[in-house]
Parts: sequence; C-alpha cells; structure tokens
Amino acid sequence: MRAALAAAVLVALAATGCAGASQEQASGPVEITLWHGQEDNSAKSIEKLVGQFNQSHPDIKVRTESGGATADGMLPKITAALTSDTYPDIAYLYGSWAPNIARNPKTADLSELVKDPAVGWTDFWANEREAVTVQGKVIGFPAVVDNMVVLYNKKLLAKAGVQAPGPDWTWDDFRSMAKRTTDPKAGVFGTTWAISGGEEAVWGLWPMIWQAGGDILDPDHKKAVFNSAAGQQALTLLRNMTIDDKSVYLDSSPAEKGQKLFESGRLGLFLSGPWVLPDLQAAKVDYGVARLPGTNGNHETVSGPDNWVVFQHDERRVKAAATFLGWLTSPQQQLVWMTDTGSLPIRESITKLPGYQGYLKKYPGIEVVSANLANAKRVRPATTRYPRVSSFMADAIAQTLLGKTDPKTALDQAAAKSDAALAVPGS
Repeated sequence: MRAALAAAVLVALAATGCAGASQEQASGPVEITLWHGQEDNSAKSIEKLVGQFNQSHPDIKVRTESGGATADGMLPKITAALTSDTYPDIAYLYGSWAPNIARNPKTADLSELVKDPAVGWTDFWANEREAVTVQGKVIGFPAVVDNMVVLYNKKLLAKAGVQAPGPDWTWDDFRSMAKRTTDPKAGVFGTTWAISGGEEAVWGLWPMIWQAGGDILDPDHKKAVFNSAAGQQALTLLRNMTIDDKSVYLDSSPAEKGQKLFESGRLGLFLSGPWVLPDLQAAKVDYGVARLPGTNGNHETVSGPDNWVVFQHDERRVKAAATFLGWLTSPQQQLVWMTDTGSLPIRESITKLPGYQGYLKKYPGIEVVSANLANAKRVRPATTRYPRVSSFMADAIAQTLLGKTDPKTALDQAAAKSDAALAVPGS
C-alpha cells in the first residue's frame, strides 16, 4: 500500500493532471470527504481549489464539508466521528492536537510516503514536519504555518521619539520602547499580555525561554524544565515591565482586547501573527512588522503549524487522499491559497515563484512574517499533556504579573504540577 501511495503522490506533484487516471478503478471514481473547518475567505478558497482538483482528476471526487465545526472545534468532532465510524478521509486539525489523534488506529501512517523525493518533504519548513509527526508516524500533510512577530504602531513610536525596531533589537530594547511609549493620561500602553489562562498567555514566553537556552520539557516529555534560569529571566522581564514600568496592559478577557487596543491606536507594541494583518488593513492602522527581539543574537520565534490529517478507510481512499494533498500542498496551489487568505508559505520553494511578489504587495508586512519562518525552529511539545502544562504556566504568568507571587516560586509550582501530570501513563 505504501509503495502505491508514494507513486500516487509522485504523479500528483509532477502536476501532470493524470494522477487519478493512474489508479485502478473497479467501480468509478474514488470518493473522499474533506472536513476543512474554514470560514469566510478561507472556506471560499478551499472550495475553489477542490473544484479545480476535481476537474483535473476525474478518477477522484473530493467532497468538502465544514465538518459541522470551525477549526477551533474540530478535535471533539473528529473524536466523536472516529468513535461512531462517521469520520472523513481528511480533516483540518491544529498541530498541537497531533499527539491526541495519532494514537487512534484509524489515523493513517504516511511515514514511508514522505520519503519519496517527489513529495518534496524537506521543502516544508522543519517545524511543520515536526508538528505532523508523532513518534515517527506521519499523520498527514502540513496545512498552515504561522509565527509570532511584533507589530508596532508607527505614529505612537514617533510621538514618543522611539525609533522603529531594528533587525538586531533585544528584549531590553523591547522593554525600553514599551516604557517610553506608555502614556497613562492618554490611555496608551507600551504593550499587552494575556492573563486569561489560555494558550495566548503562554506562547509568547516560550521563544523568550528558547532564545536563552532553555526549553519547555525534557527530551522524553516526562519533566518540566521551563523553571530554569532561562524561564526565570523571561518571566522576570515581564514582571518588571508590568509592575515596575507599568507599561503592560494585562488582558484578562478571552476575547483578547489587545488587538482592539492596537487597532484603536492605544498600544505601541503588539506580539501577534499574520492572521491579524487583514484586520489591521481594514482598520487603517499605520503599522510596521518586526521579528521578535533577540537574546545574544538569537531571534527564535514560536509557530503553530496546522495539519491536513488523513484517516484510514481503505487503500484506495488513502491513495486518493494522498494524491489530493500532494496536489493541494504543491507550490502553485499554495500560492493561490496564500493570496486568497493571507496565509504564509508552507514550502520554502513558494517564495521563489514569480507570483510571490504580488502576494507580498497585497499584504503589507507579510514579507517580514514570511522571512521569520526561518526563525521558527521548534514547536510546542508533542504530548497529550501539553494543554495541562500550558494551563499551569498560564496561571504562573498571571499570578506573577498580578504581583501575587515572584517568578521563581510561580514557575517552580507550575513545574511541580506539570511533572505530576506528565507522570500519568499515556502522556
């Protein structure tokens, strides 16, 4: 089966338009179902691309559905569908869910397929390949990649006499810019940080720890190590900015008020990603984009790759799913998707296509975010216990920034709770 899979994708990636014709059909076209979970422009774009594929591949029929959920709610939908045998052939799932879904025997294993040179596996960014691989099992193809950058309000920085971030700026520079930009009388803050208890409170701290030589968990994912000197250094910086400088707006709303503050001209620096650029354009914000501040020249960032996960029905359907995903993730199709949605290139070779410059012009600042993919070297730990680890860290951040405890105590307590969760069998 795996050899047949590789052959199917080889033909698809060669863009001959004949991949479907190479399949042995006993009873007409192979029909597969895709749950995409997309909305608005993203939904329209995927429907358009699927239509093009169906026209050029008469031996495969891809039927699209939302899956009855947005991308945020896809995991419980898929989990229920796998239990009741009503699951699709392909589903869009966040990369952080990979450990949960990979354990299900109905999830296909494409490990041998991606070794074929025609797949161009190394053309995908390293963090994408890591996010779609769980204990050596490749469960699908990369779907979307992003990364964290710093957005800055040009007018606020100029008013405060602050120069725009340079390529070699540091976290000390970040702190200084935030402090100088803060204007309590005008209701303007230097930056913001979430304390709502969700992942948005945590993921900005991880690159600060990575840059300083630390990590989240040990290599075996059995023990938390974020309470190292690197972790204490990162959280202490945030604590000093919040309590001493009073330059941080603490966002306790799950709705994330930070973006609204930035859009309304009341926030100087905003840690976020490419998904907000269309909103900023609509709000007519005069913004700039910079990569994250660095530590000792290291500007590593955090990324959240998502996956097209393939599920096992029978050999013919897995072959068809692989052929479709090989086509969908090819550079030409991805450039269409990116131009429609503002998503980043999931393959390095896309940046060399002639149409790539038009994509950059459509989304001002996207070139910085795209180039920053080279700084997205790691992903969050591939363990089913990560959500609990994240929640413990989020609480540690909130307690520290609210002045209820010190960074070391907060991190040590979060690490102890994480170690207990990681010790549970099956993590």
